[in-house]
Amino acid sequence: MKPIIISLAFVLVLITSCGKQSADYKSLKDQNDSLMNAKLELQREVDGYFSAMNEIEQNIEKIKSTQSTISIQPADQELTDDARTKINDDMVYLSELLQTNKDELVRLKAKLKKSGFKSSELERTISRLTKSLEEESSKVALLQTQLSEKDSLIAELGTTVSDLGRNIEDLATEVKTKDTRLKEQDETIHTAWYVFGTRNELKEQKIITSDGMFSTQKVLQRDFNKNYFVRIDARNTKSIPLYSTRAKILTSHPKSSYTLEKDNGNFVLLIVNPSDFWSVSKYLVIEVD
Repeated sequence: MKPIIISLAFVLVLITSCGKQSADYKSLKDQNDSLMNAKLELQREVDGYFSAMNEIEQNIEKIKSTQSTISIQPADQELTDDARTKINDDMVYLSELLQTNKDELVRLKAKLKKSGFKSSELERTISRLTKSLEEESSKVALLQTQLSEKDSLIAELGTTVSDLGRNIEDLATEVKTKDTRLKEQDETIHTAWYVFGTRNELKEQKIITSDGMFSTQKVLQRDFNKNYFVRIDARNTKSIPLYSTRAKILTSHPKSSYTLEKDNGNFVLLIVNPSDFWSVSKYLVIEVD
């Protein structure tokens, strides 16, 4: 009986010992699982940080590449419509990409601060990326300023060109007016008038007058009919047919500047020196039969 009691006691002790070991094992296993989960969570968090930062770095390279493709022509050259459209699209793309990455960096900083995870390497990387984005933002802003200045300069040049165009038109009109005036003046200076007719015809037109039978005949005194005269260009008129066998010049003209010649029995006035001939009078009056 006694051995049986001893055996039962041993069995009870063994069972108790095994149960205790089983509880400790379960506790250790739970702790290990918890640590493994924490490690995996931390790993995922770290991987998330680096993935986001790698994407930001790639985007910064895209920003740099896009900036290098934007070509702003010299200020005095206007952009084509296609070039302007592409530049505007690129500028919109750069602005959106910069803002997206700025927002992502803000999110990363807040997440890192909230998580309690400390990594000097991560903080340095985030600071470096922030600085790079700020530099690229400044470059994009400078590009935008250059484009705006170019647009403003083109607008000013357009206004200047328009003003110059108007000035040229005004100048052309002024030159044309002056040319017309000079031409008129030139024509006036070189215009002369002549008339030939019988004594009675000339008297009727008041081209010649006489106060009495024995008074001196006067030529072109007053109220003579100017419409009766023929207008000519004194430079080009070298001969005037008179259609008469008798001709007498009544106005004053230097004798050496003309001759009266006959052609088929009728007189023709030949002006050999036009400038001298018309120097005394621009009016020529000839009495014929």
